[in-house]
Amino acid sequence: MAYITGVSMINVDRHYDKGVKKLAAEASSKALEDAEPEALDYIVVSSSFTYASDTQLDLASYIASYSGFRGVRALTVEAGEASGLAAVGVAKSLIDSGLASRVLVVGVDKLSDRPTWEVYRYFSKFYDVEGEGIYSIGMGGIAGILMRLYMETFKVDRLTLAYWPALMHSNAKLNPYAMLRFAITPEKVLEAPPLADPITLLDSFPLGDGAAALVIEGSGKGNALAELVAVESATGYPSIALVEDPLRIESLERAYQRLTRKVDIKNVDVIELHDSFTIMGILELEALRLAERGKAAEAVSRGYFSLGGEGPVVNPSGGLKARGHPIGATGVYQVAEVSLQLAGEFPGLKVPESNHGLTVSVNGSGSNAYIAYLRSVR
Repeated sequence: MAYITGVSMINVDRHYDKGVKKLAAEASSKALEDAEPEALDYIVVSSSFTYASDTQLDLASYIASYSGFRGVRALTVEAGEASGLAAVGVAKSLIDSGLASRVLVVGVDKLSDRPTWEVYRYFSKFYDVEGEGIYSIGMGGIAGILMRLYMETFKVDRLTLAYWPALMHSNAKLNPYAMLRFAITPEKVLEAPPLADPITLLDSFPLGDGAAALVIEGSGKGNALAELVAVESATGYPSIALVEDPLRIESLERAYQRLTRKVDIKNVDVIELHDSFTIMGILELEALRLAERGKAAEAVSRGYFSLGGEGPVVNPSGGLKARGHPIGATGVYQVAEVSLQLAGEFPGLKVPESNHGLTVSVNGSGSNAYIAYLRSVR
């Protein structure tokens, strides 16, 4: 058994006055609160952009020292955009194997200290650096191709797809940790500056900094927020040019299959998934079989995945689109958010009587994917 017994999140923003170590230390201290730091067996740090843009190596050790956890065992996990959930998987493995009884997971990344052109150059490293990393049309360009292909293949109009970012902004309004806490309309999405036709600026995540932390224990169900039941993953092709069907995220499909073989998942109430772009959120819903292929966008537009809808509530935090996407920290935010939902303590849009939750992280267009299943202990 593995239980989430403490969580902390720093509001996603442009924290010009705080470095990576300070953000991580703030999140760590808030997550531990009453727990004794001396009782930690491991600190597992997830970061991605930091390694691409900064000069610091062995980040976990330096964060541990800066945070006052001298002598603790420290690991750093890097898996691109999926780093946070990969770190959670490592922490659960340490608990399950008996190597640890209490693990602190810290996700942290900073994007605001670099000019935008440099940030997007680093983003090209999420793809194969010997292929798309050299001849790159960028993350937005790839998302634009996928959205155009989706529209043409399934005869979906552009306005229908615009309901996704509108829903994300609506969800984020109440989330104190979200970066974009204002409402938009689907029409506003279409009027925004273009990134890569047909996607616009409002189809994409904002650039921000963040840190989140989790305390994961092998006992302590009595004071736990949620049970971390299972974490699964799978790798996929490094480029949409290599896959038979670019509109399938095969790595996520395989990771979900592995998860459902391991645990019986029924009646999922809340999901935090990886909507780096509108089209990624739509394709992930279909990879999880929550909507028929080509039908997810229509379901979103009808309110199926909204609070009070027929399906699970998706991204009540606002998702990457509106909460923000501090890369290596994002998966840790997702697990913290779902844990708080299952405990009835999320400070933003609450999903009432939620007992089962999923989190999903995907790197690039699917080079790897992670999925975690959490269950209420109430």
